[in-house]
Amino acid sequence: MLIDRLMALVPIGCLVLLGAVVGIVSILWTDLKGAPYVATPRQTVRRMLELAEVGSQDVVYDLGSGDGRVLWIAAQELGARAVGIEIDPFRYGWTRLLIRLKRLNQQVVVIRKDFFQVDLSAATVVSAYLLRDTNLKMMEKLASELPIGARVVSRKYQFPGWNLVREDPVEELYVYRME
Repeated sequence: MLIDRLMALVPIGCLVLLGAVVGIVSILWTDLKGAPYVATPRQTVRRMLELAEVGSQDVVYDLGSGDGRVLWIAAQELGARAVGIEIDPFRYGWTRLLIRLKRLNQQVVVIRKDFFQVDLSAATVVSAYLLRDTNLKMMEKLASELPIGARVVSRKYQFPGWNLVREDPVEELYVYRME
C-alpha cells in the first residue's frame, strides 16, 4: 500500500522537477539572449502605454513579449494592433493561447524569434523592458528601422542621447520619439 502511494507520487514529482528545470533553463536562456523574463505589473504596463500615447492607430511591438500582457492590454483596452517578439518557446506558446482565448487573433500576433532578427519598421510604438547593455545594442537597430515619429517606451533602462519626451521617474519609465 505504501509502495503504491509512493509510485503514484513519482510521476507528479517528476513533472514538478521537469517543470522547475524547464523554467530555470528558460530564464537563463532568455537572459543570454537580451533580458531575463520579469513580468511587468499590469498597472505599469498601462502606464507605459499611456505615456507612449498608444491609440487605435498604433502598431505596438513588444521586444521580449513574455506572457503577452503588453500585447493584449494594447489591443483590448486601447484598440491598437500589437506584435510580440518572444524567443522562449514556452512563453510564445502561452501567449498564442491567451491571444486565442481573448479572441484577439485579428489584432495581436506573436513571433517566435530573436528580436535582433525581426524587422521593426512597421512599429509606431516599441515597448522594451530589457537590460542596460541590450538597450545599448538595440539603439542602432531601432534608429535605423523605426519611422520618424515612432515612440520607444522603456522600463528601467534608458537610451542615452535620444530625444526623451516623457518619463515617470517613480516607475522608471522613459518615452523617446524617433527623429
